[in-house]
Amino acid sequence: MQHFLASAVLLVTLITISVSGELIAVVQIFRHGHRTPGSSYSTDPYEDRSYWDGLAEGQLTNVGKRQHFALGQYTRRRYHSFLPAKYNNTMFYAQTTDVDRTHMSAQSNVYGLYPAAGSQVWRKGVDWQAIPIHPANSSIFDSSFYPSDCAAYTPLLTAVLNSEEYEELNEKYSDLYAYLTEHSGDNITDFTETYTVWDCLKSEDTAGYKLPHWTRSVYPEPLRTVAGKIFEVFSHTKKMKRFVSGLFLNEVVEYLESMAEDSSASQKFMVYSGHDTNIAATLNSFGVFDPPYPPEYASTIYIELHKVKEYIVKVFIKDDKFIKQISVNGCDLNCPLSEFRNKLSDYIVDAETWNEECAAATTGGKYLPVGQYSQEKIFEKWGRKST
Repeated sequence: MQHFLASAVLLVTLITISVSGELIAVVQIFRHGHRTPGSSYSTDPYEDRSYWDGLAEGQLTNVGKRQHFALGQYTRRRYHSFLPAKYNNTMFYAQTTDVDRTHMSAQSNVYGLYPAAGSQVWRKGVDWQAIPIHPANSSIFDSSFYPSDCAAYTPLLTAVLNSEEYEELNEKYSDLYAYLTEHSGDNITDFTETYTVWDCLKSEDTAGYKLPHWTRSVYPEPLRTVAGKIFEVFSHTKKMKRFVSGLFLNEVVEYLESMAEDSSASQKFMVYSGHDTNIAATLNSFGVFDPPYPPEYASTIYIELHKVKEYIVKVFIKDDKFIKQISVNGCDLNCPLSEFRNKLSDYIVDAETWNEECAAATTGGKYLPVGQYSQEKIFEKWGRKST
């Protein structure tokens, strides 16, 4: 949790958070739980599937299921006076990216949130109940690092990767790359190529496996710091944030505004089950991702709409055992709803405008895919990869 840094922070207790006024609606975004590594580095001692109970790459583990069951229980305690104990589809709506681990995380989470009780028990001795997890609109909430179907985005990413900032970063960590190349067996020459090593070590460490001796000098640091840069680079500029997060932020803000106008307009609790990329891009758009870091398994964001004398928005981020309130781009912790929209106005965009802007051949300047970060290499390396 020490990696959550914000311009304004309020520490609050784990169990419940008292709020003034009336809670009207909540949006929750979370990353899936612990999973098997997405891919293995060449000398990975735990590459064999027997270490993972035969699970394929990127699959949710029992640890991940328990993480989300616990998060669901936490959410139940946190909103016990807001969410009815019994599931009701008019109150609660969950959606997920179309990936096994996010589907399964959502199911585990909702089990912790809504165990069957009373008349909802459908089989003796079983407190699990079937609750729908809907497919998210992939054009709004997706599993990729960035929108590969947005032509105007690619030159922006290319320009950032070839910028002086990232050239200096690669120079700074050149010794790390050489060390990782020697011990991992992979040819690592820039910060983006450290991801596989980080991902494997993080997954294996969380699973309780003893990491190779050589990792002690690089894991968790400085690998965590370098991996954090990977999660930041894809929404580095205002325009990139707009392309990556704009449609999702627009959906969230419109939902909050509709609930302020009529609290019966939709379900009062909306859940998005996604990836570390979704957490990172959202926090980056909120202005609280500096320095960047790899979001933890089952980390979550709560966006709350309250009615006091006016409608206000409160945003909380939770990682492991701690939760804190954040300021969105400098807005008051009790951010007026109109100001919440204003603070995100550079990024919020509707679908029609997003399509028009993405179709543009250039985006305010001429960016050429030069150097090691060519357009082809970017797409070959990252494509539609999710984490």
